[in-house]
Amino acid sequence: MCGRFVRFRKIEEIVDYYKIDEVINVLEPSYNIAPGSDILAIIIENNKRKLKKFKWGFVPSWNKSLKPVINARIETIHQKPYFKSFIKNRILIVADGFFEWKEKQPYFIYRTDKKPMLFSGIYSDETCVIITTEPNEKFKVIHDRMPAIVLEENFENYFKDENFFKFLKPVPSEMIEFCKVSKAVNNPRNNYKEIINCI
Repeated sequence: MCGRFVRFRKIEEIVDYYKIDEVINVLEPSYNIAPGSDILAIIIENNKRKLKKFKWGFVPSWNKSLKPVINARIETIHQKPYFKSFIKNRILIVADGFFEWKEKQPYFIYRTDKKPMLFSGIYSDETCVIITTEPNEKFKVIHDRMPAIVLEENFENYFKDENFFKFLKPVPSEMIEFCKVSKAVNNPRNNYKEIINCI
């Protein structure tokens, strides 16, 4: 599961790192992104990489009265009517890490090399969902699900390959690190850089 995440890099850094061709929307960095928030994601349109705003909480366009869904399991997403007609609407959600809880203790999870992360997702209109997968060996001590993180070398094929699921395996354990953080993160209104400091 992914119920809270972080994006602290500035737009200019994201554009440079992911070679973005067009910025459609700009959002300020956030250290405590909660469901229902606006998030930034990369889409490909007309062979151009575009940075665009979505609302985190997927609602299918055919019934906007349904309850928003923030996570979808990779194992079943292509089977559920809620999602399967939107499988081709792929996005990569820009993040610098995410939070998970074990026995009410929050942890901050980030890349060992301190590079940004890209979460797999799909969208309908302006709403999106994060796709989750089984955990790697390191992360399983905290939780039994984690965001499906797409590696840089799979960026292009993730969008082009019909069988994009093959790029959504758990990332290698050595790629991530985590540490305990303050329980202040439990309140999404607490949004400041110190909230990701290890304790």
